[in-house]
Amino acid sequence: MDPRSCRIRRRTLPIIFSLAVVLATTGCAYKPSYVRGDGTEVPYRWKVEEIEPARLSDDQREVFERRGPPAYVRFYREVETRKPVYAWIYTGEEDAVDLVWFIDGKVMDAIAVDSDISAYSSTTRRRVRYALLIATGAAVLPAVVLLAND
Repeated sequence: MDPRSCRIRRRTLPIIFSLAVVLATTGCAYKPSYVRGDGTEVPYRWKVEEIEPARLSDDQREVFERRGPPAYVRFYREVETRKPVYAWIYTGEEDAVDLVWFIDGKVMDAIAVDSDISAYSSTTRRRVRYALLIATGAAVLPAVVLLAND
């Protein structure tokens, strides 16, 4: 085996590993683009400092004009379709809380939400986990054998 190809292979392995780590750590940002505000202790909930009305849908704009900005915006997923759901949380006197639900910018009255923000159902996530484990084994085993033979 050519010694240069072995060096190239050894140099590319850390690069590939670094790229995999970077891609694994980058997550999706679920914060809506119309909200300016910081996160809170509750996951995927943002304290609203400012809302950009130009970025709101018609239903959102109507709620915004009628009720004003919410105190918080929180992200969920619909249970059956896994569509993104945003809850505008209005807090009032005596710790009263009122929620306005939005799917695709449209107001929803009653909706079943899941706090798990994954776009996939639990069955799909389990299948993907198994597939990733098998694929990792299939990729690592030949790499170990190739590097061990050098």
